[in-house]
Parts: sequence; structure tokens; C-alpha cells
Amino acid sequence: MQYDEIDHWIRTTRPDVWRRLLPLHGIYKNEITRKVAENCAFLACFEETEQVAMEVVDWVETLSDDLVSGFDLLSQSYSELKQTQRITGQVLTRKANRLRRNLRRVLELSPEQDRVQQAFDDEKLAASKSFIVVPDRQNPDTGLSAHTLRQWQLRKHYAVTLAIADSLHDFATGFLGYQGLFLTLTLPGEYHACSYEEAKAEISRRWKTVRRKAREKDVLLLGMTALELQDDETPHYHIQLYIDPTQRVWLEEQILQAFPNEIERQAEAIKDIRDVLSVSLYLTKDYGKPETNLTFIGLTRDIRARYTNVYAGKRYGTLSDARIATAHRLIKRKAFGGTALLLMRGFSDERVNRISARHPDFHYVRTGMPRVLTALVHTMHFRTVKDFNASPVSQTSMVRQKVSAGKTGVQSLFVPTCLNDYQEGVPASACGWERLQSRGQPPPFQG
Repeated sequence: MQYDEIDHWIRTTRPDVWRRLLPLHGIYKNEITRKVAENCAFLACFEETEQVAMEVVDWVETLSDDLVSGFDLLSQSYSELKQTQRITGQVLTRKANRLRRNLRRVLELSPEQDRVQQAFDDEKLAASKSFIVVPDRQNPDTGLSAHTLRQWQLRKHYAVTLAIADSLHDFATGFLGYQGLFLTLTLPGEYHACSYEEAKAEISRRWKTVRRKAREKDVLLLGMTALELQDDETPHYHIQLYIDPTQRVWLEEQILQAFPNEIERQAEAIKDIRDVLSVSLYLTKDYGKPETNLTFIGLTRDIRARYTNVYAGKRYGTLSDARIATAHRLIKRKAFGGTALLLMRGFSDERVNRISARHPDFHYVRTGMPRVLTALVHTMHFRTVKDFNASPVSQTSMVRQKVSAGKTGVQSLFVPTCLNDYQEGVPASACGWERLQSRGQPPPFQG
């Protein structure tokens, strides 16, 4: 059944509903009529057309005011929308796509079945390819189009994102000794029937609850999140997460508390990362799509700009020239993976950034190999060799300062042998005064 068959009845019986449906695209009107007719239980006391029309009226009245008021906007073609944008001075493309998505969710249509959306995207793509941004000198009608430049920017940002994810993996697993987890978090069934905005707000709230509890417990989380759409355009998370092995059990409990629908499929929702490249490629497979949102966990918000400038050897923010130069060399040589993130101070937690400071912060750094790697960072950046695994007792207090029992009359024997920073303490009788000389100390003389 088509909408034209019930249009006259709605117009004469319910003119208010007819006016609401008037700006809606004919394809959507027919889809509404078809969906209502399929679910309609026909009664013998009404004609089929009349009963479908009444059901359509009831169905329209259940829609949200935001969706109904947007019927005109979501029905416009790309050229019509551009004209509307010139009149209003507003960018309305994303809003129109959002309205069409919410209508598809109500009608249970996939994006591939939405002919209005397909026509809109095709017209937008054709306009982008025909708009020349950088004309050819010999032929002004050819050159670099807006579409070509956008694809180049997407490939550039995609490469930077993968490089940062790879460096973050090396730092978390190789430097801190963390474990990698691959999370797939979804919403319960009742959120598949609500609007996209409500579903997105709910899943974001649940994940933020997990992160807030980790922050309150002083648990460091590192990784990358990808907010994507399922087949019915309900948002869900894919998360590449790194956690201290001693905190893993606690973290899994918090995740299952925030997402109780994942308890039955815990083995699928929480997995170990065995092939980091495959995981990173899977998270970024929809990179560039309108509603795919990629964010890093534990890194600064400007990490992409920071990484891009350091990669090019350019100054950025308050980073010193020495830090930029050292990080630039490490990135170019693809050596010591996550060390470059430390040198460019790319972490949101300052205690992590201070690992590369002259007086490092060992809050997240355990003894053993992490301390050795910290010493390696200092060797590369400060050109000093330190042993951060050594005993915390002062070395000066361990140097032998015993005065010779004999009356030699040499005044310098009363000076502790630790005055020379570059040699071990030795007995005074074992060498001449030159071995005991320090900055500002006069040579010995006979009394």
C-alpha cells in the first residue's frame, strides 16, 4: 500500500497530522505506510485503507517533536540543503544526517535501504569531486579537488593515529609492563529502539563511570577507543586498553558493573591482545566515517598535532629543542617505541610525563627493567648515566671516611675521599694527593 491511497483520508479527517507529513519525502511516507500496514490487525468494521490511515496517524503522534519538526530538513537533497545553509548561515549537513538516522531507527531501515540518504551522499560526493581547490596551471578545469584533498588528509591522519597507537602499545607493554585488553562493549536491547543521541549518551556515561572509578583508585589506563555503529546504527565501543596486571581483576569487575549485559558474553567482551597490529587496524577500519569517533586514553587531547610537529622536527608548545630533536630521531629510526611519547610529554597524567624529567617520578614505574629503561631515557636526553635501581641510601654516607691513625701531618687526609665524584672512595695511604684533589681544594703541604 502507498501513502497516496491514504492521503485523502488523513487530509480530511486529521489535517493537523497531514500538515506534519506534508514536507516529508515521498519515499519515507511510503515506508511508513508499508510498515504500519504490515503490523496492522485489520477489522471487518473498517475499510482497509481507512484502518491503515488511522494507524499511520497514531504512529506519527508517537514520534518525538524533534524528529517531526525536522521532516523538511531530512527530506532535502544536497543542493537544496546548500541553499538552506546559505540562507540561514548554518551548517546543517550533520543535523540532516542525524535526523535521517533516527527516522531509519524507527522504521528499522539500514543505511543501504535508505534511498534518500544514498541519493544525498552521491550528490555530495559528486559536488566534492567537481569542486577544484588547486587548479592546474595548464588547464584550470582540472587539478586537486576538494574530495582529493580530503582523502589525502584522512590518509595522513590515519597514519598518524596508527603510529601513535603503536608507540602507546610499546610504551605500555615494554616500558611499564602492562597487559593489553581488547574490549567490545554494547548496550542492552531497550536502547536499540531509542534515538541515536540517547544511546550515545548512555554508553558514554557507562564508560566514563569506569574511567572515573579508575581515576579515583589511582589506576592508570592507557589505550584507544573507537565509537562505531552497529547494523541498526546503535553505537558501541571497541577499546584497546592497557592496564597494570595487578589491577586487571578489579577493572573487569568495574566494566561488568557498568555493562551488566556483557556478563553472559564476558569471554567475547574482554579479550587479551595477541596481535596488536590486527587490533589497531580493526579499531580504525571505519576511520573517516561521520559517526566514527576515535580517541586516545591517557594521552593529551592535542597528541596528533604534537606528534605531527615532532615528526616534522618543528617546534611545538613549550617543548624544548632538545626534547623535539631527540624524539624526532627516535621516530625516524623507529627505535625505542614509546620513548618518543615520553619526550614529547604526550600523556595527560603529569606523573607519567615526569618519568623523563631530570628528577623522575617513579609513581607508575616499578623496579627492574622499567627503571633500566628510565635510565636509558636519561642517557639519551640528558647525556647522564644513572642507576635508578640502586639502593635509596645516599652513596656519600657509604664512603669510608676513616682518618689515618698515624700522624702524617698532611692536612688533606682529613678531607673525605668522596670529594672526587668520578672515583670510588679509597684509603688515603693508597695514592698521592692528586687522587684526593677536589674542586677548590689546595694542594697538601708539609707542616
